[in-house]
Amino acid sequence: MSQMSRRNFLKTSFGGALSVSALGQNSWKGNVPPRNVVLILTDQQPTGTMGCYGNPLKPTPNLDGLARTGLRFTNSYIGAYPCSPSRASLLTGLYPQGHGVYTNEVLLEESVPTLGSILKEAGWDTAYFGKNHLGGATYRDVPGGRENGEDGQSYYDPFNNGHHYMRRVPDEKDFRFEKVPGGPGEDTPQHRFTTWAGGWKDYRAYLREVGLGRLVDEHPLVGNHYDIPSTTEDQHQYSLLPEEHHMEAFFTKKAIEFLGRRRGARKPFGLVLSYFGPHLPVAPPRPWDDKYALDRISLPANHADLLEGKPDELKKNSRCYVLPTWTDTQFKDYVRRYFGYAAYIDHQIGRVLKALRDNGLEDNTIVVFTTDHGDMMAAHGCIFKIGTGYEELANVPFLIRVPGMTKPGSVSDGLINSVDLLPTLIDLLDLAPLKNAHGLSFRKNLVQLATSERRRIFSHWGPRSFFTYDGEWKYHLHWKGDLDELYNLKEDPGELKNLAKDVKYADVARQKRREIFEWLQETGHPYAKVIENTKRERSPEGGAALL
Repeated sequence: MSQMSRRNFLKTSFGGALSVSALGQNSWKGNVPPRNVVLILTDQQPTGTMGCYGNPLKPTPNLDGLARTGLRFTNSYIGAYPCSPSRASLLTGLYPQGHGVYTNEVLLEESVPTLGSILKEAGWDTAYFGKNHLGGATYRDVPGGRENGEDGQSYYDPFNNGHHYMRRVPDEKDFRFEKVPGGPGEDTPQHRFTTWAGGWKDYRAYLREVGLGRLVDEHPLVGNHYDIPSTTEDQHQYSLLPEEHHMEAFFTKKAIEFLGRRRGARKPFGLVLSYFGPHLPVAPPRPWDDKYALDRISLPANHADLLEGKPDELKKNSRCYVLPTWTDTQFKDYVRRYFGYAAYIDHQIGRVLKALRDNGLEDNTIVVFTTDHGDMMAAHGCIFKIGTGYEELANVPFLIRVPGMTKPGSVSDGLINSVDLLPTLIDLLDLAPLKNAHGLSFRKNLVQLATSERRRIFSHWGPRSFFTYDGEWKYHLHWKGDLDELYNLKEDPGELKNLAKDVKYADVARQKRREIFEWLQETGHPYAKVIENTKRERSPEGGAALL
């Protein structure tokens, strides 16, 4: 390795710092640690949707309340992207090179330890309600119809109407995936979570139970993310599902029922409540779609980005980069719908937090809120998500309340990564530390707010990109691309000027590439040497200058 020693790398980046915190049980008031865990996840929710992160409209009063009673992190980053890899990293404490989920629809193997399996083996009751996205294709047994393509073909032909997953094919040069039959989808308990409710079979059965079976018959894709949007994304859309029977209300109901059964129980529990929103289609149920008037919406300062000096594939992504075709009004409508969707989910979260209080569980339960990644929400002229680790996508909300430990209303700017969540929860519950995990426990951060176990962040961005961030410099390495990205977030927080080819910053770029190469090797990435050699060959500076 380079002058960056292996010992220091392990200490500051990912390795064996999973021993029980020196704080020990003395950090608990009365030496009685909380025994229960509630992890609340949303899908594709940027920090800009939340009042506690500066949104002046304050769409999230219940999450803002959680921040006031707990701790808010300002520098929380995802360890992997997109949905499936990110969720696998949250549940396992591993980057994709450890858990194997490099892209969406790839199975998370049951042999990989997860939050569910660890708590289950330790004697906890476990439950998971909502989006999982780690069991293969999420839409199953879909008949032909107008929503499913031409000629009435099934949405997921030819594999038994959607029963398939993506499997990595061994290859010496690059990732290759093939679609193969199998996988549980969203419909059966996984990862040792005992109580389970998914967004496909379970939710569709619920719609029939409450007398809305016609919606299932008329809209064969209803469920999961598809909440029957009224029109297309470039127009004002809302969900045709009633708010009281929207999928987010269904999962909330399941969570409240589960918490009610825990009242007075001696056995501890671990609950994951995973909402499908505010992920696209950005169609909140009425009346949440127009909760905020257009004249109250402002576009971000980095909205009018022409993407000059950036990878060509960003500008070519016409589904996300809509600056050339959308008006300001369309962007503002998208943003206000996003705020409305976030507000609707916040309302549901408030019901869950109330159930904790009503059942006498609040003082004995660790509560965590975060998301799998953000949304561009008009930044850089984009909607949805795009193939680089902009702050709007990578820097995500993270709130945690640990009774007896976190100071109400505290804020930490320490760097944390989503792979750190599982090691931290295990540390807080005084369970045996994980072996071979990539994440670090940030238990000390909860009390010593200025303390950070990390000097830099790494993220696996899709199968072929990676970025590192140290609090000032962010470097995004595109394995197959000729142009990488370098931003100084202290001087350019909007990430508008790519400095990767600026000779003044050649030393910075060189160092950041080296850090990524070393991280890939240390974490056992299957193409670590291939990636390094490829970038050396593509470097305009030549291989020697690259390293």
